[in-house]
Amino acid sequence: MQTVTLDTDLDADADAVWAAMLLPSTFEHVCRGLFSVPAMGSRTESMQEGDSGTGWLFAFHVIPAYRHSIEVVEVDPQSRTIRTHEHGGVLRVWNHTLQVEPLSDVRSRYRDTIEIDAGRLTRIVCVVATGIFRYRQRRWRGFARTLPLRGD
Repeated sequence: MQTVTLDTDLDADADAVWAAMLLPSTFEHVCRGLFSVPAMGSRTESMQEGDSGTGWLFAFHVIPAYRHSIEVVEVDPQSRTIRTHEHGGVLRVWNHTLQVEPLSDVRSRYRDTIEIDAGRLTRIVCVVATGIFRYRQRRWRGFARTLPLRGD
């Protein structure tokens, strides 16, 4: 098992980022261009502990890559942390922790930590995961600028 951790500073307060992290539409936005999970497309309610499901993951929105399973194991508003246990395809384990912390009233730090086990392919998957999460975090930086400021 290997761990990939990436963080980025956002021009939005932590509470606004936290609220956005809970929404499936935010996931769709930050992943747009790389992949999609159509099974999530109709979901509008916030993520909750215990949520789980399996569906096709489509690379570049058109190529069926594999069936991906996810279980939301923790949603902690106090620490603004979401933890998931995921697997599918070559991924034996994909434990994802998403967290945001305040830097000031108008800035925050967002972090993705992914524990990965893909057997012999783990190192390659970690390199790919790093690229995916750099892309997602770049999209987060743009998206964060559209979030309301505290008190708006």
